[in-house]
Amino acid sequence: MYKVRFHLAQGENFMKWQVKNVRTGDVEYLEPEKYTIAMHVCKLRNQKATAEKINEGANKTVCAWIECEKVLITKREIPESPIDWELRFNPRIKPQWTDGSGEGDYDNQEFDFLWTKGRKILTT
Repeated sequence: MYKVRFHLAQGENFMKWQVKNVRTGDVEYLEPEKYTIAMHVCKLRNQKATAEKINEGANKTVCAWIECEKVLITKREIPESPIDWELRFNPRIKPQWTDGSGEGDYDNQEFDFLWTKGRKILTT
C-alpha cells in the first residue's frame, strides 16, 4: 500500500510528489517535471473536517492523499488523450477532491488507474 501526495512544506522537497510505502515507511520525493507516477487500484482520501477548516482560512496542513496498491515511477511520460480528465485537491478553493473544472465531490472515489503529469493527476 502507498500514499501519494503533493508535498507543500517548506524545505528541499517543497513542491515535489511524495510517495510513501505504508508497509515499510520508506518515502521518496520526486520532481514533477522529471517523473511520472503511475498508480494502480487507487482511492482519493481526504480528512474532511481539516479541509473545511483550511477552506475557512486556517493554515494548510496535510489532509488529502491518494491511497494505492501499486506505484510505478518512471521518467517516461504517459501521453494524454482527449478522453483523459484531471482530478484536483485545493482546500482553499473547495474542501474536497474535484474534477479539473473544480466541480463534483470525489472524496473516497476509487479508480483503477491514475497517473501524474507534472503537477496534474489524470485518469481516463
